[in-house]
This record gives sequence, C-alpha cells and structure tokens, in this order.
Amino acid sequence: MINATYAERNSSSKVQSLQIVAASASEVQRDHGDQPLTKGEYARIWRNERLDGVELFQGFYRSFAFSKHFHRVPAIGIVDRGSMRSYCRRGDHVLGAGTVLLFNPGEIHAPAPAGERGWSFRMFYLEESLFRLTSLNFAPQDLRFRQPFVQDSVLASSLSHLHQELESDGDPLHVESLLLGVFSRLADRHSEVVGHLPTNKLDTARIDLALQYLEAHYRQKISLAELAQVSDMSPSHFLRMFRATTGLTPHAYLTQFRIEMAISFLRSGSSFADVASATGFTDQSHFTRTLKRIMGVTPGQYRPSSRAGLRQSVLKRY
Repeated sequence: MINATYAERNSSSKVQSLQIVAASASEVQRDHGDQPLTKGEYARIWRNERLDGVELFQGFYRSFAFSKHFHRVPAIGIVDRGSMRSYCRRGDHVLGAGTVLLFNPGEIHAPAPAGERGWSFRMFYLEESLFRLTSLNFAPQDLRFRQPFVQDSVLASSLSHLHQELESDGDPLHVESLLLGVFSRLADRHSEVVGHLPTNKLDTARIDLALQYLEAHYRQKISLAELAQVSDMSPSHFLRMFRATTGLTPHAYLTQFRIEMAISFLRSGSSFADVASATGFTDQSHFTRTLKRIMGVTPGQYRPSSRAGLRQSVLKRY
C-alpha cells in the first residue's frame, strides 16, 4: 500500500506533478473509462528520455470536453488542426489552428470542441527551472505569460516542429538547440517578469493556510467549516476569498490536488486501486472518471515505461 505523507508531497510534487513517462501507441489508445472516446479520437502522453524536465501531450477530439483545471508548471502548446473552445480568465474563447496556448502555473482553463469537425493540439509541460533556463534573456527571474492565447505564426511553426522532433530519437544537440531557440523567442515576445500586485496580505495569508491544510489532509473528508476555521474567516467570506484567490472552489482545488498526487503514485507503478484509496477517491471507478475528466487520459497512460533510459541530456544540469 502507498504511504502518502505531507512531507513526501512537500518535497517532490512541485516538480513531479506532470512528469509523464513514455507510453506506446497501443497503450495510449486503450479504453478511456466510462465515457470512451468516439471513433477517431485519441490522446497520448510521453517523455523524450534524452531531455529531462519536459512532458509532452498530443490529442485529437471531436466531442470530449475537459473539466476546469490547472497545472503547477508552465503549459505551452498549439492548436494544430481544427478549432477549439476554451474557458480561461473568466471567459470563453474560440481558437483556430495556429493559435499558441500559454498557460501560467495555476491558470484555470477547460478545452472543449468548437465545432463538429474536431480539433487537435500539442502541449509541452515544462518544469519551472527548465523554463527559466531556456528563457536566456530573463533567467533566473520568474516569468509569466502576458496572454493565454496568442497569434504568432513563426512561434507556432517552431513549437510544432520541436514537438514532432521530440517524438523521435533524434540528435540531442539539434533538439536542445531548437528548444533553446524556441523558448527564448517565446519568453522575449510573450512573457514578462513577475511583478507584485497589490493584495490584501492578511486574506492572502489566510487562504495560504487553508491551502496548506487541504494539501496536508487531502486523503480525508474536509468540510467548509474546517477550512474557514483554519483561515479565521466566516464560511461565506472564506468561500468568496478562496475563489477569488485560486479561481476554483475548495472542492475543485482538492480534487485537482488529489489527481496530481495520484499521477505521481501511478508513475511509481502503484496499482489503480491502491492509488484511488491513497488519494481519497471513493473507489477505482471514481478515480478513473475524475482523472479522465480533468486530464483527458486514463490511469493506464501514466504507467512507467519498461524501456531502459537513454543517455541523459546536457540540460539535466539545470
């Protein structure tokens, strides 16, 4: 059984929450749970083992809609076919092929179909330290994307080329040079150094306490009254402040955190049933449905690869 502790999470989840290892095409297109993909739809996730700190996703959908969710690492991608709709920054947006997707850590979004012909997109999930390393003009400062959706044909073409290169066992020097060039352009044209926005520091600190409590007790049933008490607020004020700070309800945030913990356990080879039990889901079926609704893939697509690791990239030194 899994022994999940707050100390384990605190030491590793920020860099491991989306570290997805390679899956073969046959594994990728297995059953997607209670709501299987329609004919022709697919999703796959992988890691190029020559390049540490980058996770990749590619999928095609006609009817599947993601739940509102966020990532704890920068999520960068492109719409490469069709058009998609996505909720982000309190509004819905219709995005055509060639649109560059730039989601900051913690930014709520929810991709969905925009028409009957379907859409496909490619995504990079970069660990924060790697993003800073590849953003040569700004390192080691913290960056944020100015807008979640941009039209930049040169950048879109470069991202698509890089993503396809990372599907193969290509020359590492070529891939690393391409990576540095693409993300330096991205940082230069579409990012800014994080500033300090005026906030109510007391309320922010209280919400931080609630987040710490949620993450430390994520396996348990937690009430709104508990969180309000931890934050020293009334339940109604706490709920308003929590949503204003995180963009999610406490329950949605807790579900997201449970999914991120579950992914790290799946990567270690734990069984689906053990992962469901260890992360607070009712049962394995509940866990599978929730993972697919938020991430668009099933637990089997996070199973560790049996292949021996290839030689390490020089970027591992970041």
